[in-house]
Amino acid sequence: MDIVNTVWNSLDFLKLLQIVLLLLVLGLGLRLLQFLTLRLSKGRVSEQTQMLLRKAFHWTTLVVLIMVFFSSLGFDLSAVLGAAGIAGIAIGFAAQTSISNVISGLFLLSEKPFSVGDVINTGEVNGVVLSIDTLSVKVRTFDNTFVRIPNESLIKSNVVNVTRFPIRRLDLVVTIPYSENLARALEVIKEVVVVNKYALANPELFLLVKRFAPAGTEVSLGVWFEPSDMTNLKNTLVVQLLERFRTENIELPKSSLYQA
Repeated sequence: MDIVNTVWNSLDFLKLLQIVLLLLVLGLGLRLLQFLTLRLSKGRVSEQTQMLLRKAFHWTTLVVLIMVFFSSLGFDLSAVLGAAGIAGIAIGFAAQTSISNVISGLFLLSEKPFSVGDVINTGEVNGVVLSIDTLSVKVRTFDNTFVRIPNESLIKSNVVNVTRFPIRRLDLVVTIPYSENLARALEVIKEVVVVNKYALANPELFLLVKRFAPAGTEVSLGVWFEPSDMTNLKNTLVVQLLERFRTENIELPKSSLYQA
């Protein structure tokens, strides 16, 4: 209450008008600077970086306006700034993890291993990136749960960007019994892949006789697809292979078809 009374008693109408005009001009100037910076950086930096720039300008503007307001009223801010500096050092020691996350976030923004909207796998988390913030990355998993991952954890661990490239490859292993015609089985696999609407013709099917296993000859097949078709391709391809092998009277041993 003492501070409020001091401020009120020290004000007159003219001084109040000058302070308001000063804050208004200063605020508009900082907003103009923000607009020009974001306008010039558009298309050159990611949307996530622009969001961080907006936050930085917002808090900088707020702090500057508050300091100018009290300075215009005649308050000596040196003592406040000195105390803030000491407090900042103490907080800095206590917030080393947060600082590490901020630095890690800058590395993520500069390295760009993934962007908002990408599907990533890291540890046990598998989902869509919602945001890349100063301290953490927000992810929505495919069972619709929200996960917050500290930036430092992402820097220190392996991160798989599932949707980084426009096409991917599904790798399956099929075991053909020694009693069956291996050449014919390979032709059947090719024919099934060709008619599958989710399999890409280019790049072409990767087919390799992998090894001689106890139950039969293991054959590796790699089928290229667009990331959005992964589930449809896997479901339809497995069903089509089993049905076609049954039609051709090619009997497969148990656990003979699995993903590599």
